[in-house]
Amino acid sequence: MATALSQIALAALIAVVVTGLELITTEYPRTSTFILRSKWFYAYVVIYGLIAGGVYAIFPLLGDQLAIQGLGASSPWVKAAVIGFSIKAVLHIRVFTVSRGPGDQFPIGLETIVQAFEPWLLSGLELDHYFRERSFVRPRAAAFADVAAARTTAKANIPPSFKPAVRSALQADIDQATGSDGVIIVYLRYCGLNLTKSVFP
Repeated sequence: MATALSQIALAALIAVVVTGLELITTEYPRTSTFILRSKWFYAYVVIYGLIAGGVYAIFPLLGDQLAIQGLGASSPWVKAAVIGFSIKAVLHIRVFTVSRGPGDQFPIGLETIVQAFEPWLLSGLELDHYFRERSFVRPRAAAFADVAAARTTAKANIPPSFKPAVRSALQADIDQATGSDGVIIVYLRYCGLNLTKSVFP
């Protein structure tokens, strides 16, 4: 019994880590500190962990209907790890999509399950991130009330390791930003928290 619980915990833990890393690296690579303080982030990853643990727990009940095959697949620990690594991808499988109007589509398939919680949690996380980002930027923007000075400072402190394409994109985004706060947000999203603190103290 203890071993089975450990395997369930392994599947859940791997799913939590994989889900969290995927969200951070794809959506918030430079401002992960903000979302790591958010209850929405932890609710999001824990739900995927619980689903992975639940799937592993009911896996033996499926018998021959569903099987994991491959090197080491006979080991319950490997099965737990495979479920943990793959649960998020599997839950995003859609058979087809139903259109409810322009720009409003609803997936049919396993992804339908995800629609019960994911959009709501991600929306809450995005708002939380926006609040923390604005709180970070506001005092720095006040110190750089002149947007031209903020642009000059940002452009003068682009890391030399940035590739030409990234450097050009950053400069273009800085030029398009409205207000000092917009300039600092652009710089933050490209260069990260620590460098932004240094450049815009």
